[in-house]
Amino acid sequence: MTADYDAAVRENLVDLLYEDGRLMGLIEMRSEADHLLIVNVAVAPTSQGQGLGRTLLTHAERVAESLAHGEIRLYTNGSFTDNLRLYSRIGYQVDRQEMHPLFGMTVYMSKRLGVHGVVRAPAPG
Repeated sequence: MTADYDAAVRENLVDLLYEDGRLMGLIEMRSEADHLLIVNVAVAPTSQGQGLGRTLLTHAERVAESLAHGEIRLYTNGSFTDNLRLYSRIGYQVDRQEMHPLFGMTVYMSKRLGVHGVVRAPAPG
């Protein structure tokens, strides 16, 4: 792992999912000019398969909408077939695939938000 987590926390949106005081997962997001990019989604190995990844992705949709983004994008390793199935089931579409010399196939996906691509206005607050 070569990620600079200090920089990630400073520069991106990182939200943590706790259950009964235990860290169960996290989602790292970055607001781009025209979309929200999901940089990382992680769920504790002992908590996988319980819908927490889907919960984090739903949270990202709310964040995107609050930032007036009509689209979410992400990328994943093509060998992570469970992730690809989950993303497809909840509305993500494959935009392209690229071979990376070190990590294999990278799959780029996106999801439009709102009705007919129109983003709902954030709640007054």
